[in-house]
Amino acid sequence: MISKSERVGFIGLGAMGVGMAANVIAKGYPLTIMGHTRREPVERLVALGATEVKTPAEMRAQCDVIILCVTTSDAVEAIVLGDDGLLAGGDNPFMLIDCGTSKPDSTLMLGAKLAESGCSMMDVPLGRSAAAAEAGTLNMMAGGSEADFNRAKPLLETMSENLFHVGELSAGHRIKLINNGYSMAVACLAAEAVATARAGNVDVKVLHQVMGAGPNRSDFFDWMMEAAVSGDESKLEFALKNGYKDMGYFGAMADEVGVDATLPKAATARLKALVEAGHGDDFVPAVMRLIQK
Repeated sequence: MISKSERVGFIGLGAMGVGMAANVIAKGYPLTIMGHTRREPVERLVALGATEVKTPAEMRAQCDVIILCVTTSDAVEAIVLGDDGLLAGGDNPFMLIDCGTSKPDSTLMLGAKLAESGCSMMDVPLGRSAAAAEAGTLNMMAGGSEADFNRAKPLLETMSENLFHVGELSAGHRIKLINNGYSMAVACLAAEAVATARAGNVDVKVLHQVMGAGPNRSDFFDWMMEAAVSGDESKLEFALKNGYKDMGYFGAMADEVGVDATLPKAATARLKALVEAGHGDDFVPAVMRLIQK
């Protein structure tokens, strides 16, 4: 069990990470952080008692557990394997927890390299929003050994409401990619349905009411339809460029296991076109506006 005498490190202080890190401090864990480009989250956490370092190698020397919340597998690999990375120096064992949405094969590769250095790894991707990260009510899908999960559980519970141990290392990333592959495909399908409604002079508000009265209704459906009805695209603060990235990872995983995932492939092509047209920083509900007849 990770005790509060052990020091926790956190890299990736974006919209999700900063709230997660604040909850770690609030529950009494000593925290070391590393910033990137924005100073505001670093200054907020330092004011709460965190210690700042400049490189992953420097963080390793001070920490027993290191949490990453960055956007790509390339970024995770650079943090672990780079010239100033976690494995660049030092011999103290630590546990790495990757809370991003990463490629399962990359996760397994890094897990093996960490094990060679006497370290361990878990993949713990996230569900829900930045508001849930602030509130400490995230969903977490934890992959890793039973022993590592039991050790990390008290720390993970400081950031989550629903914590699932979903299997061995890489299982969390596989489930997260399946979840996002489904969600992004549904987002594109909903946008095409609304585009068809608009082209056929169907009242989109009425369409939402009718479809929402049946089994199609979900929080995700309501967030997407709210964007179509009122123009409020803030219900799902997840950038299209990140959705496109995740769909690429999902497609590679599906190919690896021999599944011809035709609907996600079509959604990936849709997202690719939107990102290349300059809409990558728009939130996912923007597809309701951007996909027209």
